[in-house]
Amino acid sequence: MGKKSRKAKALGATVDNTPALRRKFLIGSVGVIALGTAAFGINAYDQQHRELHDLTAIGSGTPVIVQIHDPACPTCRRLKNIVTNTLGADDPILYRLADITTSEGRALQNKYNVPNVTLLYFDQDGKRLHTTQGLLTSAELRGHLARLFNHS
Repeated sequence: MGKKSRKAKALGATVDNTPALRRKFLIGSVGVIALGTAAFGINAYDQQHRELHDLTAIGSGTPVIVQIHDPACPTCRRLKNIVTNTLGADDPILYRLADITTSEGRALQNKYNVPNVTLLYFDQDGKRLHTTQGLLTSAELRGHLARLFNHS
C-alpha cells in the first residue's frame, strides 16, 4: 500500500500513491527512450560526418567528387545540397567534403590552389580530372558526371 500523509495519519486513513508512482515511472521511461533515440541519432550523424570528411577515399579505386567547403559559407552549403541531391545514396561516385576549417581540408585546398565553393573531380586512381568553381545546377553537375565518368 501507499504511504500515509500527515493529514491521513491524523484521520487514520491510507493514501495510495500508485498513480503518482506510475506517472513517474512512465515519465522516466519516456526520458530513457528519448535519450537512447537521441544517442543513436547522434552516433549515426557522427558516422556519416566522418565518412563525408574522409579524404582518404581519393585514389581508393572509386571516382570521387570533393567539395572545398567552409561550413560557415551559405553558398558552400547550397552547393553541398545540390551535389547530395544529384548523387543518389547508391551512386558509384563518392562525395566528400574538404572542410577548410580542418588541417586536412585546408591542405587539400592549398594543394590545388582553389577557393571554397569548388568541386574537384577525381578518377579511381586519384588523378584530378576536372575542377568547377561556384554554384552549379543539378543539370550542369549531371553533365559533368556524364562527360567525366560516363555517368547517367
